[in-house]
Amino acid sequence: MNQRILVVDDEAPTRELLSLYFKKRGYDVSTASTAEDTLRLVNEMPLQLVILDLNLGDSNGLDLLAPIQKAHPQIPIIIFSGIGLDEESLALARQKGATGYIHKTQPLTEMLAEVQRALQS
Repeated sequence: MNQRILVVDDEAPTRELLSLYFKKRGYDVSTASTAEDTLRLVNEMPLQLVILDLNLGDSNGLDLLAPIQKAHPQIPIIIFSGIGLDEESLALARQKGATGYIHKTQPLTEMLAEVQRALQS
């Protein structure tokens, strides 16, 4: 069975790019664009990793960390953001359960390396 990743981002091109990229590397990928869709999918399917946009159109990604952790306590969650995070915000994200951080402008190979690292930990 392939590892399943949930990519959460309110921007369709970003979701599609990451979905295609990770599928070509052997992962099963599901996507969500809203907090409601995210929580529904988290509760409906087995997941091994969540890539979670910090700034969703309808909510703050940090607010989703606790419900995701409740549904899947061991799942790694990588925060994904187009804006730089200061140390305080990163510390808060980690306190709430995030295991990593990816900036949207990072090369896809670096994103893949962070996903692989999170899945192996």
